[in-house]
Amino acid sequence: MLGIPPASFGLQPFRARTPQEIDSIVGHVWSLMPQARYIEARTAIEGLLKDIRICKADSELLRALTRAHHIAGHVIATNTRTSEISLVIQHFQEMEEMARSINDQTLLNIALTYHGDMLRRKGDVYKAMQYLEGTRDNTPEADLASRGNNAQLLSRVYLIGKDLKGFDREIKISEELAHQVQGGTTGGSYSLGTVYEEYGKSYSRLGDMNLGLKYLDLANEALPKTKRWEIVLKASRSEALIRGGELKEGLKLAKEATLLAHAHGHLRLLERIQGVKQYLNEQAGKYIKATSELGEALDGPIEY
Repeated sequence: MLGIPPASFGLQPFRARTPQEIDSIVGHVWSLMPQARYIEARTAIEGLLKDIRICKADSELLRALTRAHHIAGHVIATNTRTSEISLVIQHFQEMEEMARSINDQTLLNIALTYHGDMLRRKGDVYKAMQYLEGTRDNTPEADLASRGNNAQLLSRVYLIGKDLKGFDREIKISEELAHQVQGGTTGGSYSLGTVYEEYGKSYSRLGDMNLGLKYLDLANEALPKTKRWEIVLKASRSEALIRGGELKEGLKLAKEATLLAHAHGHLRLLERIQGVKQYLNEQAGKYIKATSELGEALDGPIEY
């Protein structure tokens, strides 16, 4: 209003980006994900969204911005601790609002599904289940990839809630849809390989190490040979082995996964490995208690 250039205050002016410019940057950020270049990806997408101004909110521009918030939420979720998950949810809320305004059920499904998954990550399993079930039931026109992704993440919530029938139903739906999907709108975050990895994690947590490892082998065959999936599969295999009592090999892989996660800024995976450490602490406590009880039985009552 005063005619003073923003640079005079040390500020960079906002730019009116075209949908094509936004899509180009979004595509670049997605291309960083297979290489596990999460810090670089976050810097790029946050820079885009901070540097943007909507001059004319046409549907093409809103669609491009919706896709930008999708990758922003995805990469920041990877690079953010659970204590700061509200930063991620904001992007999925922005994505939801824009998807509704352009009446795009596929993008709406993705926004609500990931919002629900972030609630699950916070520990609000009931609310996460409501989000994911509502998304499933109210976006029937979403594409196969987003619906399959929803089913996979819903199966995860059912498992945490100990609804094994629900888990089995949704993971099978997810697997069935994955056989029909080539590409899709999830940026490689949902495929037959990710479903197999979900099976592997789930069965190992249910106490069936052999079945868990079988599915992780299938996941390894189905997923692209990238740094992104190398780190994830290493962590999942280590968890399966540790929970199955194969501590030597499991700990070796867990240490390797931890170093890789630190190097690439994969904070979400570090929290998963922290969960494995907590599991070991719980098991150690059980063994100490059992040892004490058995010792009392063997030694008999103390006489004075």
